[in-house]
Amino acid sequence: MGPEIVNRNKGSIFHGDYVGRDNIAVNIVMLQDSEREFVVTHNANIKPVSYFTGRETELQELRQRIEAGRKSVLVSGMGGIGKTHICRKLFEEYLNRHAGGENGPFRYLGYIEYNGDMGSSLQNCLKFKRQDSPEQNQEAAWRELEYLAADGKLLLFVDNVDRLIGEDSGLQRLKGIPGAVVLTSRQISFGDEFEPYRIGFLGMEQCKEIYEKIRFEGSGKKVRPEEVLDLEYVIENLVGRHTITVELLAHLARTKIWTVKRLKEELEQKGFRLTFHKDGELVNIQESYEVLYDLSELTEAEKNILEAFSVFPYIPLAAETCNEWLLADAGVSEDDDILMGLYQKGWLQFDIEQESFALHPVFAQFIYEMCKPEWKEHKGMVEECQKCIEIPKSGFALESWENVSFAESIIEKMNMEKSENSIKFVGATSNLIFNAVEYEEAGKLHKKFLETTGNESGAKCLYMIANYRNLIKMCGEQQKEGNMKALYKRSLQISEKVLGNEYSDMTTNHIKLPMVYNRQREYEKVKGLYKKSLEISEEVLGVNHVDTATNYNNLAMVHEELEEYDKAEELYKKSLGIREKVLGVNHPDTATSYFNLAAVYEKLEEYDKAEELYKKSLGIREKVLGENHPDTATNYFNLAEVYEKLEEYHKAEELCQKGLKIREDVLGEEHPATLSGYMQLSIIYSAQGKWYESMQCFYVVFQKMH
Repeated sequence: MGPEIVNRNKGSIFHGDYVGRDNIAVNIVMLQDSEREFVVTHNANIKPVSYFTGRETELQELRQRIEAGRKSVLVSGMGGIGKTHICRKLFEEYLNRHAGGENGPFRYLGYIEYNGDMGSSLQNCLKFKRQDSPEQNQEAAWRELEYLAADGKLLLFVDNVDRLIGEDSGLQRLKGIPGAVVLTSRQISFGDEFEPYRIGFLGMEQCKEIYEKIRFEGSGKKVRPEEVLDLEYVIENLVGRHTITVELLAHLARTKIWTVKRLKEELEQKGFRLTFHKDGELVNIQESYEVLYDLSELTEAEKNILEAFSVFPYIPLAAETCNEWLLADAGVSEDDDILMGLYQKGWLQFDIEQESFALHPVFAQFIYEMCKPEWKEHKGMVEECQKCIEIPKSGFALESWENVSFAESIIEKMNMEKSENSIKFVGATSNLIFNAVEYEEAGKLHKKFLETTGNESGAKCLYMIANYRNLIKMCGEQQKEGNMKALYKRSLQISEKVLGNEYSDMTTNHIKLPMVYNRQREYEKVKGLYKKSLEISEEVLGVNHVDTATNYNNLAMVHEELEEYDKAEELYKKSLGIREKVLGVNHPDTATSYFNLAAVYEKLEEYDKAEELYKKSLGIREKVLGENHPDTATNYFNLAEVYEKLEEYHKAEELCQKGLKIREDVLGEEHPATLSGYMQLSIIYSAQGKWYESMQCFYVVFQKMH
């Protein structure tokens, strides 16, 4: 256990393992104890299906594991046999015990729906204090979880984990958290920390009970005695006691008002039969379900909606959002009750308390494989989704963040058309992912860029404004530090993320903060999206279009962030060539290309090339934007950095002072960009032996940040 550290925000005590993790600054603001409830996740209304039956042995054995504080993973070779229902049943049980005033073994209870990776899933589901950047939000969510689990009295369910523990650093971090954790997964290898608990198929009597509850809508009515043998034949020989298929057939029989005999005849006539490996796992569920798809006699509108759901991640989508995204696309209105109709037929899941719909992954997989949804068939849905992922006027990017998983899944799974609309959608998605750190300033800066460059830059198509990325990042970095070490880390973060590698000298004396794993994954996501956008732009608009130039620039920007400088140089050159030709050498976008290429050369230590290009960029910005523009100031600081590397300190000092005056006048004395300017000037003074001036600058920063 690490050294004891007091969290002054809470008046609580932590130990080293839970504070300052992964070199993230320790200034995470956490919830107060008074803000916490027994259920610590947003999805407090987790409930098993009304027809849940059987599983008494599994429930008892898992209950014993849970109350012993062990970590378990419910596994099966396939989906649809009830792992989620079991977890939901236990969740409801402990929730009811708490509501009844029973002093149970747990202080906190949570339910996480796994989607993509543990870190992002935790952020989506856990209640925690929102911070000023994705890295801080990621860490704040983990800190909150670790605090909740510190005394071993947390019970956490994590449902539908579809990655191995070695593929997700968040799952590895989860295994070190005290308290009971229950995962569900088809993966069996989770290391020694998670004990596997194999879930098998339900018995015949339980399957019959489920069928009767759904078929007769919980009325207590039973299948007629003369139909029992037919039902057992269907369940055992045609369905293989596969729980979700039993449920689907019961819904189907209820909708069609079929007897068991009629159901059996229809299934055999269509050749429906689930077959198995010798170890009990299904092998041909997709082909068999295609038969059921025919049996359901879906309308084109119903098919359209299920196709859309097959593209979405397995996350509940609010009924209101379903209406907005899907109904017009399918050519129906709310009066048609088509979504509820699909639920009643057994295709969609519906949560009455959360008023949300979802499509089980088993159904989604075979519908997707069978239909291969086309972009052109779902333009209405794509347009409505795009509205929900665009950064709102408030500039608070996280307001749109809840829908980013749907947008990414649409891009990944749907056969995209080559059009300007698809460029807009990919650009909007990339923009949201990249700008989630910007919050309220993002919208203002985008507007400012449009006013400066006009519509010809293609900004309305691609939404990613490379010219302002440094300034936007600065606006997101507003958290104050609590001690001198954190202050150095803070200035280093600003230098690396905002002004390039300006403070490399500091890295020899202080630990360089590594890129957070989740942020690395975000850049990889963005790179993939930009590649798609570039391919479309080249084909639709041509290789000499300004929007294509912007795409080259955006993709280069991500390669630069990933320190892939050769690739970034190549792409920046392509962007620059187009902009010089189409926009001219005195356009702000051209200045941006000069600036970005110079930054790459600076990182490659080719200072003569960097100096020449920074000068070109500066000349344009002074002429077009004016000498008091923040971008002009940034140019001064970057050129000063080059002179500092060349040990031409007098020139560096002069440029820093010019840039600092602009930032003080335009952004204010307490703006992070202004403070980073003071830090740079302090280092330049120090290099010249001007210790008094250097300490004056440093003291200004220290004073303003406390």
